[in-house]
Amino acid sequence: MRNSKVIKWALFLVVMAVLATGCANQKPNASEPNAGERDTGAPHTGEPNTAGQSNPFEGGEQETAMLGSIGHGFTDPPLDENGEILPLQYNGGELTIDYAVRASGKAKNVGFLVFVDGIPQPYKFNSTEAPYEYMHIFDLTADDRDTPFTFVFTPVTGKKGETLHVTIASVYNPAFIPDMKETTSYGGYQTTLESGRPLVFNQDADRLDLSSIPQQEVLSRVRLSTEPVTQELLEKHSVMEQVDMETLDHKVYSDLYIDGAVRQDNVQVKKSGNLRVTYKLFGHPGMRYRSTFYLNHEALTGKDGASFETTLAKGDAAVIEADVELEKLKDFNTFYVVSVPLNADDFPDDVVVLMKTPSLLLYKGLEQSGR
Repeated sequence: MRNSKVIKWALFLVVMAVLATGCANQKPNASEPNAGERDTGAPHTGEPNTAGQSNPFEGGEQETAMLGSIGHGFTDPPLDENGEILPLQYNGGELTIDYAVRASGKAKNVGFLVFVDGIPQPYKFNSTEAPYEYMHIFDLTADDRDTPFTFVFTPVTGKKGETLHVTIASVYNPAFIPDMKETTSYGGYQTTLESGRPLVFNQDADRLDLSSIPQQEVLSRVRLSTEPVTQELLEKHSVMEQVDMETLDHKVYSDLYIDGAVRQDNVQVKKSGNLRVTYKLFGHPGMRYRSTFYLNHEALTGKDGASFETTLAKGDAAVIEADVELEKLKDFNTFYVVSVPLNADDFPDDVVVLMKTPSLLLYKGLEQSGR
């Protein structure tokens, strides 16, 4: 029975990958013992990241081909009498979570992001002796074969008596980065598939040694505000469907601006100075999110912290602005924002999922980089 449920979910996602564009609001079935499975697609051109390509899901059904699939979930989790997965338990020290991933085709390069209550969670991979990182990237060697591994971490938050949510998101082909010669776009790479499970704290989370956590302190002048949702904004998102104020009662959308403009694929930046980034999140009233800026798959921090909580209100967009210190960037950088819902259980009839902006290349110029 358990295997048949997973197969049905995989087949459903095959249809979605072929017929839908964006798929921003896909939601894994939280009752499944395995979190979900996704087939990845790109235009039928051989390689998914040719120069100038912006979205591999664009085009009709006849132009779409499957390049691979990925699925992941908790390994043999305990179930209650109704077959529902029981929460994780924290009893002090480092928490271990047994997990498994299965992939095929070109989806076998994979990385994972972990969050506790929407806060980015550094973790060790397979061993307590491993270093803490926000993402561990690895290559699977065989198609459609379960690869078990273990997350090891001390939760970044949590008090005795609390039940918080652990969110685990895979990132497809995170090792890829455009070189601005043969490729200028991420195409369909670096999309996400999420899983989750409650975590019960039987005692306060132990203090995590900050020196063991990767730090990228490049954010400054962080500002949180709101602004009205404009007709222009609604029309901008009316691509696959008409988006109006009624649509925003149940769905969530986002935009990422670089120095005041929405940019796609890549942005050439200066060698030093500041880059102003603006992230707008709008839609489903009452939804609370924590959003984190990522550079090369590591959470960005500043004196204001690493993640920023916003609550969506009808007719308004939540706005997070920050400066990125360019001198601290490499020559080629993968940049994106992840927003984790905090109260999805309050809206059981709506599709509420983790949101990631398309990866954007911030590069300092071919002459400066020597490439």
